[in-house]
Amino acid sequence: MTVQPAGSEYTARLTIDYAEQHDRARTFLRVFMVIPIGIVLAVLSVAAFFAVVVAWFAILFTGRYPQGLFDFVVGVGRWWLRVQAYATLLVTDRYPPFSLT
Repeated sequence: MTVQPAGSEYTARLTIDYAEQHDRARTFLRVFMVIPIGIVLAVLSVAAFFAVVVAWFAILFTGRYPQGLFDFVVGVGRWWLRVQAYATLLVTDRYPPFSLT
């Protein structure tokens, strides 16, 4: 599944490959397996919040969203979506990598 707004110039995209069969034991252990990523993402989410505040001021004064801040905030959002797809939505058996891309 790929999601991209029509006529959008943003580079944010979402692709999720659906897994047909699930290993029952691994499905049960998913909650425990995502704890390290959850801790890292909690810290990054706080940083992303402050990045959005800084970006708001940058947009206010310059009229542009800084590319580095945009990439960071979108990367955190992508990572959260990968973790949700793995841990709660159960649409993939692939463990989410420690990566913002």
